[in-house]
Amino acid sequence: MRKIATIIGGNGLIENYLVERLVKQGYVIRLAVPFPAHTREQKIFGNVGQVTPLFCSFDQENTIVRSIEGASVVINLAEAFVGKSKGNLEKINVKIAEKIAKIASAAGVKNLLHFSALGADSTSPSSYLVSKKKGEETVLKTYPSSTIVRVGISFGPEDQFLNKLGFLSTFFPIMPVYNVNTRLQPVYVGDIADAVIKIVENEENNGEIYELAGPEILTNRELISKVLKIVHRKNDVSGLCPDFIKLMAYFLEYMPGSLMTARLVNLMKYDSVAGYKGKNFESLGIVPSSIEMIAPAYLYCYRPACDFEELKKLQKEAYI
Repeated sequence: MRKIATIIGGNGLIENYLVERLVKQGYVIRLAVPFPAHTREQKIFGNVGQVTPLFCSFDQENTIVRSIEGASVVINLAEAFVGKSKGNLEKINVKIAEKIAKIASAAGVKNLLHFSALGADSTSPSSYLVSKKKGEETVLKTYPSSTIVRVGISFGPEDQFLNKLGFLSTFFPIMPVYNVNTRLQPVYVGDIADAVIKIVENEENNGEIYELAGPEILTNRELISKVLKIVHRKNDVSGLCPDFIKLMAYFLEYMPGSLMTARLVNLMKYDSVAGYKGKNFESLGIVPSSIEMIAPAYLYCYRPACDFEELKKLQKEAYI
């Protein structure tokens, strides 16, 4: 019997790694997304027909039903992150999450994984984090055996966070550090995908809340300093006026490459660390990867063009 997994899209970075891992486990993947034409790169992970993009609109319930029907695993990555309208956060993060849970329950789905965020809290000053907490509560109420997966800022070769910081370091002698003491716990996206496979494979994990966070907590300033160390640059990290950074983001977001965006600025505003004393990577037997283990391989391209330090080191070792 075919094993079918439906991924309701929303986070391209995590999506790619999940597809790769699920294909290796023999799943037929349905990618339920608003723009199926944008999923061509995921199709190469499987054999012909193993990864199938499906049109899915949150305004058309029948497209959600079609995507979920017959699946044994449903992973909801859909989310609204920022926006001028709190109603959009409520619609995607709460009401659509509830709708997906109802449809999955009615379809007899064995495993429903709902992705949330570290720091999700109904008392948070962040409308986004409040909506994520309400979404969790709604999903668990609708489908009690569903699994909540809270993740922090994810990094990996295709990320839009560390890559942005590395790119910015090549242009600005003073880094646009915003809220220097905000705490972050970046997590490698490959570890998230491995954790999902472990959760899916063991039905005893159903109904649990997992917080998937990296091995170290860093302030914004410490994180940017770490990136600068990797790319061998000495930019200033003393911090800039928040209003000036918002103004920069407003202009840079519309420039080619979107060097800086409102989303990136917002990521730097609120703490994103594990706080739930429950399940985590350790519960699944996974040791999370540090930034130093993964990031240097893909941030290398942001080093100065005349940086021959690694070459000199290898040359020196060759003569010893």
